[in-house]
Amino acid sequence: MCEFCVKHGEGKKWYLNVKNYSYDLLRDASRRAFVKNHFYWIDKNYKIYNSIARRLPLKFPLVRMSIAAVIKGLFLYKHWSQVIPIEDVEKILAFTNSITRAPCVCRAITKGKEERFCFFISLDPNKIGIAEITDFSFFGAPDVSRLEKVEKNWALNFMKKSEAQGMLHTIWAVKAPFAGILCNCDVATGCIPMKMLKDGASFMFRAEYVAEADLDKCVGCRECVRVCQFGAISFDKKTGKIEIDPKKCYGCGICRSVCKKTAISLKDRRLIPEAANLW
Repeated sequence: MCEFCVKHGEGKKWYLNVKNYSYDLLRDASRRAFVKNHFYWIDKNYKIYNSIARRLPLKFPLVRMSIAAVIKGLFLYKHWSQVIPIEDVEKILAFTNSITRAPCVCRAITKGKEERFCFFISLDPNKIGIAEITDFSFFGAPDVSRLEKVEKNWALNFMKKSEAQGMLHTIWAVKAPFAGILCNCDVATGCIPMKMLKDGASFMFRAEYVAEADLDKCVGCRECVRVCQFGAISFDKKTGKIEIDPKKCYGCGICRSVCKKTAISLKDRRLIPEAANLW
């Protein structure tokens, strides 16, 4: 398991530990202060990152590694995420009692328009999680106009539709271990973490899984190659089958959603020696 599961999971995945969604964590004064300026904090730091990244030769491994170390130090205990498959999204939605759809700060910064791909989640049905203390004036309108309280099934179906469009799912911590945000991420739609990942400076952890192909079922259609955002899947012309590199795989499961032959499944990362310690 990743280091956060060990520290905050109590023997299981950290994001499936109900304690990490508690209102007691949200009441922490420093966390509330951070949440209030959540959007502005991301905007400011991404602009700083962009300013620095444009001046550095990121194609060189040593430079990328140095930037990655700085990014990790900046984001690690404030705002980081882990990739999760749709099955774990469903488990999270099952025990949370308040789900609020909100605008995506990434798309607002990179595309200059409002798109709602983010969900603030809470255990208290009478509250709206971190949305109640977030300053939505970042988007130029009163808070209430930016929120949509939705039902669990609606949220899950939205996630599934997003997956069909090639987006992967992430669970976000706000000052660890508090978990309060579910997102749908895709570099093509302006997701900042995905853009930074392409530069080698990610604060997005791999999933607890790795994709594995059943070559007896694979017909070589290459749809999975098309949708993989991590370059983990390639096509072998000699065999007419796909190959999945476990060292590159983030375990999002998006490849499964386009495989009409159900030739791809997710395996526990710990059982794949090459990927067991890659996060």
